[in-house]
Amino acid sequence: MNLRGRKRLLTVGGICTVILVTELVLLLIQGIQLSLARNKYAELYRIRERLVQRDPFPSAGNVKRIEEHLDELAYHVGELAGELNRDPFPVEAFEAAEFSAQTQGMIERFREKAERAGVKLPDGLEAGFGRYASGGAVADPDQVPRLTRQLYSVERVANVLVEGGVHSITAMARDDFEFAKQEAPRRRRPRNFSESEGLMREHEAARVGPGRLYSVERIRVTFTAKETAVWRVLQGFAQAPHFMQVSAFGHRTLTEIMRYSPAAVKGGRESDDETLKYLAEGVLTGEKALSRPERIIAGDDLVEVALTVDVYNFNLEGMEQ
Repeated sequence: MNLRGRKRLLTVGGICTVILVTELVLLLIQGIQLSLARNKYAELYRIRERLVQRDPFPSAGNVKRIEEHLDELAYHVGELAGELNRDPFPVEAFEAAEFSAQTQGMIERFREKAERAGVKLPDGLEAGFGRYASGGAVADPDQVPRLTRQLYSVERVANVLVEGGVHSITAMARDDFEFAKQEAPRRRRPRNFSESEGLMREHEAARVGPGRLYSVERIRVTFTAKETAVWRVLQGFAQAPHFMQVSAFGHRTLTEIMRYSPAAVKGGRESDDETLKYLAEGVLTGEKALSRPERIIAGDDLVEVALTVDVYNFNLEGMEQ
């Protein structure tokens, strides 16, 4: 082998030696890192085992903090319960034989209050209790509790209407649950069915809240009033001592102004609005002149309103729990 061949062999051998040494160094470094990772994993595993075997109850500081929060929450719940029950329903239960007298008394109080306030009522307005009033039918003892709540609910709704200064109350209705079919066809419940949000088959109420914290009686009423009185009524429901919610509202203006025909008035044909006849004849001045209030032919008409009011009855025992 000549000198050039030996140099080439030495060069190749040196390069291989360097590569081998580098690989050994890298392998050593990786081994050290692996050992450190295993030690770290073992340490974390031991920490986890200690945590798993620890007493699961929180620390004394957390317990104290939670107790403080519970006390504060209980205080606010008490404040809310007092606000919601400013005007609770009486707790005494009526006997079935007594319910007729209680119903008649409520109807008479309602009519006397409406008469004093100048509110017009139809002769047969008894809010669905006519069959029980004046010594009528004796209610089923099992249905008396809800009938009593409905009676109180109707009375509170009627008080808001009368105090709001409505012109007339034309209709009041409750849920006639006692005449619902006892064997109604069973329907398949949807997956998200909530008994507390549905109608109660036991005739407990129109709606019962979660955990029976409250029950709701639904009263439907139709009345006529000036626009300002309608606003007073809505404000009255919002400010009433007993918690009530207007769940449905509809209205229409009782006026004939949209049926006015200038041609018919000019031709002397009949018209339902005498004021329009005068105005057509030019009575702003002269012997037939009308006063300013008399010249108002629209904008101050009666409004017929149909309301559905949900009257809430809260369970204080459920709130305390």
